[in-house]
Amino acid sequence: MSMASRSDLSAALDDYRGLRNPPASSSRDGARSHSALVSRYYDIVTPFYEYAWGNSFHFSPRRVGERLADAHRRHEEGVARLLDLRPGMRVVDVGCGVGGPLVTIARASGATVTGLNINARQIAIAERLVRKAGLEGTCRLVLGDFTDAPFDPGQFEAAYSFEAICHTEDTDLAFRELFRLLRPGGEIAIVDWCLTGRLDATDATHRDVRDRIEIGNATPDLQTLEEQLAAVRSAGFEVLSSTDQAAQSDPRAPWYGPLQGRDRSLSSLARSPAGRRFTAAFTRALERCRILPKGSAAAAEILNVAADALVEGGELGIFTPSFLVHARKPA
Repeated sequence: MSMASRSDLSAALDDYRGLRNPPASSSRDGARSHSALVSRYYDIVTPFYEYAWGNSFHFSPRRVGERLADAHRRHEEGVARLLDLRPGMRVVDVGCGVGGPLVTIARASGATVTGLNINARQIAIAERLVRKAGLEGTCRLVLGDFTDAPFDPGQFEAAYSFEAICHTEDTDLAFRELFRLLRPGGEIAIVDWCLTGRLDATDATHRDVRDRIEIGNATPDLQTLEEQLAAVRSAGFEVLSSTDQAAQSDPRAPWYGPLQGRDRSLSSLARSPAGRRFTAAFTRALERCRILPKGSAAAAEILNVAADALVEGGELGIFTPSFLVHARKPA
């Protein structure tokens, strides 16, 4: 590892902390600063996400006994079917991560998929994944902000997103931009993190869990289910359906099970509480030995706090990572 890369993680942590807690006198443009926060957050956590989650950085509704990778593939292909994606259709993956869903959906549908992501490191990883899959002819990656996307109006016939819109401070702006990008009659399928009707804002425990989810995951202002739907409609979309997929899942296989160590496989150990504690301790040891860059242990701790809060939110029923909205731009 180069000295530049060794210092970069520590710098990313400093930037993230500073952007989470800007000085009172700061006159930074809000949208720009938050986009920087999200990008720096993913500079910090992407190596840990890859280690624990592979190429699909999202949760998926589970079936009893189903492997997480199979659940991811079923979830992603289900979105492709919902949008009726076909060969030649122009589609944008909004907040595409490192490209796991993009590759799955492009393979399953034959559609021409453009991945949009604000983080340059993730774009580079996704480009390698696309090349490995042999999809260079139908997939491309673009660095950009989905609230100010570098595309022409009406450029796409469909758009989808897995757990990305929640990272914006302005949900209304995000959906207005999606509306601009679609041709008339185009459809969106948005899977996103939301707060459920069980949230009691007067309950101190509920507020604490919500705050820890937001802080630990760079999700600044989680929307309720109703607020999410209102933002979609306000942008001009016609809502075709909306489903809290987490609420419809088998209670024996909750979405947060991977974070509890319920998966009985070697690959699941990194996501379990014991595995996360081991990773944090091992990371601290390697950092002290200067094998890992400064800041690695702090990054692991951020993810531990975030994971614990997600489990608590799931157990309380106040949070869902899988609110699916299917909507159409009027023809």
